[in-house]
Amino acid sequence: MKIDLHVHASERSACSVSGEEDMIRAAARRGLDALVFMDHHCLVPVSRLQELNREFAPFRIFGGVEITLSEEEDILVLGVRDPRLEQRNWTMPDLHSFVRDRGGWMALAHPFRYRDNVNFDMEKYPPDAIEVRSSNIAAGNLKRIEALLGLTGLPAICTSDAHIANRAGLYYVELDQTPADETELARLLRARKFCA
Repeated sequence: MKIDLHVHASERSACSVSGEEDMIRAAARRGLDALVFMDHHCLVPVSRLQELNREFAPFRIFGGVEITLSEEEDILVLGVRDPRLEQRNWTMPDLHSFVRDRGGWMALAHPFRYRDNVNFDMEKYPPDAIEVRSSNIAAGNLKRIEALLGLTGLPAICTSDAHIANRAGLYYVELDQTPADETELARLLRARKFCA
């Protein structure tokens, strides 16, 4: 299964130009099988995910959330459906514990986008993956990201981080199997059953 793990929709992310349906159609046109809406501090309602999955089957749509930490880093979270994730006062120690206790998955999004370092202790609070390719990762940051991957031993993910439909599915990961739901998708990602 080819899946874009980081897509924003204008219904929930003010920075996004394109809506859900346009993003889904664009990703499907690129040959993807699924995407995850990772809107800023906003989960997609389950009823809306069910509606989109019926409308666009066999294409699959999942929901996660992108959280901007107090440390000014962005973390993608999947496999935890709890409205507390929509709060805007998370620190990495608190988020790390919250997601781990609930069996979720998390990734550091677009590292070095705003500064020359990662603003939390990666050794003490490691995410499950690091975004290495997206429409919001500058080519000049690739060497630093590769060094971070080498230092931490974490896997790389490639995502579009699309805010406009023509970028949806630009980068993706390929899973070994098709997950039934977000919980299983998080489990497969934690088990590193994918290639970027």
